[in-house]
This record gives sequence, structure tokens and C-alpha cells, in this order.
Amino acid sequence: MNACQRMNAFKKTKQLIAAMILLAMALCLPLCAAADTAPLVPGAQEQQHTGEHIGPFGHNRSYLGVTASKGWKYQARLGGVNLNLRLFSAVGERVTFQEKVSPADTGKWDIRLNLAASVSGEPLVLQLDQTAIDILNRLNVTEIVVADNDSRVVMHYLVSDLNDVRAALGLGELEQLCVSGENDPVTIVSEDGVRRQATP
Repeated sequence: MNACQRMNAFKKTKQLIAAMILLAMALCLPLCAAADTAPLVPGAQEQQHTGEHIGPFGHNRSYLGVTASKGWKYQARLGGVNLNLRLFSAVGERVTFQEKVSPADTGKWDIRLNLAASVSGEPLVLQLDQTAIDILNRLNVTEIVVADNDSRVVMHYLVSDLNDVRAALGLGELEQLCVSGENDPVTIVSEDGVRRQATP
């Protein structure tokens, strides 16, 4: 096996491990949903906090030439482009959020997308499609951090891990990946709004 083949094998193994970690969180619970909603589990447990807090968003929401929208949104908007990236409650209600971009921990020129939800003390679901991931990659956004209304971080994902999971599951461009806390299911909303469980 030459060096190029070893590098490809290592990369595939890394991607598989990341995908399997997220897939291991899946629970056996078939659900149906409207195309733009993300109901999780009735009576889902309260979202676990990471212990991390995000600071105030302030007036400047831009970083490295990438602009984030000001005000409360139902849909992410970066660089003047709407992304099919949204937050939902466990019962499928849309959740508004504010957004800003800041330096990421992954590299000098990398960007972190911070979302501050308008709710606290309840599970949140991050839902996005392949086009949203492609745009995040083009903008060099490598991390997504979701915080509640008290600025407590409840989700922290690498965009590359989310992309690896989508690839491992063989999702179509318009199918939406839905992720939440460690103990909550990873699910998929199809183009026609049918929810299915992600299984290994």
C-alpha cells in the first residue's frame, strides 16, 4: 500500500468513526413530519449544556468578510444568502435565533457560526440540507455552535462531521439531517416531509 492509499484509508476511517459516533445516538422511533418541521421525541429530555457560554453578539456580526444577519431569524442567512439551516423544538415548532460569525477553533482562517436560540430549557434540533453544508464549506465555516436564550451552549458540531454523516447515510441534496443532544435520535426528513430514523 503506497502513501496515497494509506492516506485515503486513514481519511475514510476517520470519516466512518465520526459518522458512527453520531449514528450511535439514534433511537428506534419512526416519526412523520411536514417537510420543514423537525419533531423529535414527545417528552424528550432537557437539552444537556456543555458548560460553555457564548458572549454577547453585539453590533458587529461579521468576520473575515462573511456577514451574518441581525435580528431574529427562522432561517440562517450568511453573506446575503439564505441557507436551509433552521432550529426546531422537540415537538416541531420553529425556533427563532440570532446569528453571528466569529473565529473558529479549527484553524486561523476558519469561521464559527454561532446561533443563539430564543428559548431556554428545552431540547433544540438543528436541521440542514446538503446545499447549506456546501455553502458553509465555501464560506469556510467549519463549526456550528447553538446556544439557548441564556447563552449556554447546547450543541457544538463540526461541519465536516455533519457532512460525513450525510455521506455515510447516502442522503440526497434536499434531504435534511436533524441532530440534537447526545441522547436524542438522529433523524432525516425526506423531500416529501417523511421522517425516518438514521440507523447504522
